[in-house]
Amino acid sequence: MKKTTIKDIAKEANVSIATVSYILNNVKTQSISDETRVKVLKIAQQLKYVTNRTAQSLKINKTGLIGIILFKEENQHVWSDLKYAKAIFKLEQLFSKLGYHVLFMQIDSMTPSNKIIMERNLDGAILINVDQDKFSTISNYFGFGVPVIVMDSYIDNSLFHKVLPDIEQSFNLSQGLLGESPQFLVMDSYNNVEFVEFITHKSNLPESQIYVSDHTAGSLSIFLSQFPNSPGMVMNEFLANEVYKTHTNIVAICTCNCSEILRDDINNIRFDLNDYKEIVHMVDRYIQDVDYVNNEKFFLLPPHS
Repeated sequence: MKKTTIKDIAKEANVSIATVSYILNNVKTQSISDETRVKVLKIAQQLKYVTNRTAQSLKINKTGLIGIILFKEENQHVWSDLKYAKAIFKLEQLFSKLGYHVLFMQIDSMTPSNKIIMERNLDGAILINVDQDKFSTISNYFGFGVPVIVMDSYIDNSLFHKVLPDIEQSFNLSQGLLGESPQFLVMDSYNNVEFVEFITHKSNLPESQIYVSDHTAGSLSIFLSQFPNSPGMVMNEFLANEVYKTHTNIVAICTCNCSEILRDDINNIRFDLNDYKEIVHMVDRYIQDVDYVNNEKFFLLPPHS
């Protein structure tokens, strides 16, 4: 099979060879629209373009830096700053073992600053809790061949890998722990609307039996009052402690990895932080091997009860 060249990409994208070269080499001194950048990167992926190995081996601009970028929510809870703390700590630990340095950045969801990303030459990036629109904008600032992993976001783009808790299996385990079908679901909010929709769909519950956390005073209590003495599921252990005040027959799905804050008598489902090893090693493989491609786009973290 003929090897794809920059000329092939330029022809397919209807742009100049120079433009393709600027985009693939992440040249930031050129003014190129986000639309053109995305178009070229997608065509390069579709045509299975691989950078020249010799040229790649001569590159000296690898920094050994991995960016972990957390997108803050519009409506912060008192426990929001703890929501991803353990996951971020574990990722930093795993990347450090491979010789990388981790830069942690928080992006305000209301006034995101892309400059903070543009100023850093990252070898790889993990974006946490990002919505579709901001992802479409920010992903353009990463050069061709820079692995970008998305966590807790259901991004409709086959170019990027997604890491999500196995929601369906978590709900199946919850029903087993309850001994009967759950009558309600209380869940955390996320920036990514598609992820929220994905969770609610997997619950097999009607919308009237699902509560997505917000800041409205008393709204959780009003919702729970519709289900006296009924079994339920709660995603997020901080929320589970609130629900337990009135409903003891619940299962807490520990999406914050903080099961230790729960009462001993609350049934819970946990996720093993060591499962991030597979993701970290995949990022490393992408960085070290220009020919590497992993066709698995969704990585589901298995639950444990």
